[in-house]
Amino acid sequence: MSRIIKKSFDITKCQRLSQLNEKIIKQYERKTGASISIIVHTGQITTLTISGNSSQFIEAKVLMRDLLDKTSFIPAVCYFILADPVSDSKLKFVEFNEKIVEINDDDGDDDGGGDDSLDESSRITYYSIEFLQDYEADDNNYANRSENFLDLITPCKFNTFNKLNYCLERLSLKMKTTIKRSLAFPDDQIIFKPKIIFGKLLFYGITSPEDPFVLQEWYRFNALSRIINEIIDDYSHDDDKLYGGKMIYNEFRQGSLLIKEKFKILQQKFGFKLDSEQNINKGKVTIFYVPAEFKKRRISLRLSEQENEWKVAIHAHSLNRLASIDIISGSKEPDFRLSLKSFYDLPSEGSGIEKTVNDVQSRISGERNGMWFQSKDFAGTTIKRAVVRQFIEKKRYKNEKYSITFSKVKQEERGNITFQNIVALKHRYWGQTISLDNVDEFMRSITETFHDVRKMMNALV
Repeated sequence: MSRIIKKSFDITKCQRLSQLNEKIIKQYERKTGASISIIVHTGQITTLTISGNSSQFIEAKVLMRDLLDKTSFIPAVCYFILADPVSDSKLKFVEFNEKIVEINDDDGDDDGGGDDSLDESSRITYYSIEFLQDYEADDNNYANRSENFLDLITPCKFNTFNKLNYCLERLSLKMKTTIKRSLAFPDDQIIFKPKIIFGKLLFYGITSPEDPFVLQEWYRFNALSRIINEIIDDYSHDDDKLYGGKMIYNEFRQGSLLIKEKFKILQQKFGFKLDSEQNINKGKVTIFYVPAEFKKRRISLRLSEQENEWKVAIHAHSLNRLASIDIISGSKEPDFRLSLKSFYDLPSEGSGIEKTVNDVQSRISGERNGMWFQSKDFAGTTIKRAVVRQFIEKKRYKNEKYSITFSKVKQEERGNITFQNIVALKHRYWGQTISLDNVDEFMRSITETFHDVRKMMNALV
């Protein structure tokens, strides 16, 4: 007989959890088999109690956390920042013509889209941003007053590099709010995943893309598609009403041939050397799946060389994109993005997920089309709507402060295969656990990284 686990959690400050009604609780009990109760004690202390065997307890707690965190794949903190504009800058949209079929998302954990999205993407005209070098402003051009305009409210989504600190202040606040919410379940560690990815920020759905525009108009843009701002406790404003901005669709396209072709420059100037400790094995496999509507989980599998079997290394849930901050060169140089995500790691040993992975790999004899797993392998299992990603090339370089990795990823979903070339950079500090005790130091490492990466990009041209 399985051992019963019973634990209580103080949810007094968790507004969403403390307002759970009996109907939702009964629904969660039926779904998980756990016993769930909420009690308001003398002194207005509210506790949540969950009891059940290991799998029942974990699944009930996950449902509660999902309700608390409101998992999202839309960044809560999102900025598009021009690197080097001056007050009389004029900009233009330049058609982007790279004929590369790639996974568009920065980490492959959006909803995907299968063949339909690829067909639609092929019909879209994409544009990048460049500064007009030969533009001369006149006294009547309101671009000369652009910084005064921006000072009305800072930061706005479309911004300039001299306002970076304002943007990072909001990111710091969001991180601290996220960590405090996670303390409702103190036994579980919230994991942050920051990285810098290189590529190009592209726009589409633009009215009159051939017309140049001035800096004040840049501040007025509003982002559509997967980008939207989330209001947090002590920060809110309505960009639409304040700025009267034009709506514009955007997408970050990963990969940079320039960095790959000129990487020797970065090696010589910044001391990057091939990492002798990088894993030399058959890589890793990542599987995204959807256990319920509006929820998504990620499984990371690593090959055990000793047993020649794939093992569940991470079973991530409550996946959130906390931030996307894009630094836009305004030239042919690469743009780069800070991508910051968070998740919790579910225990996998003895779980249904571990059993499913073991059952699936017992039925397959080896790689097919260069991949160890395919989405159809998981049909009819608890791993629903599987999207499989596999590293097929990976090489990492390091200097004293940073690591930079060149990877090629193959993704398969419903028989459709796409490729993604990734160039990603991480600060050495980002390997630490981020908590309330060191979040300010983490933010300082973000600032340092932004400035150092700009130096690297300037060295390429």
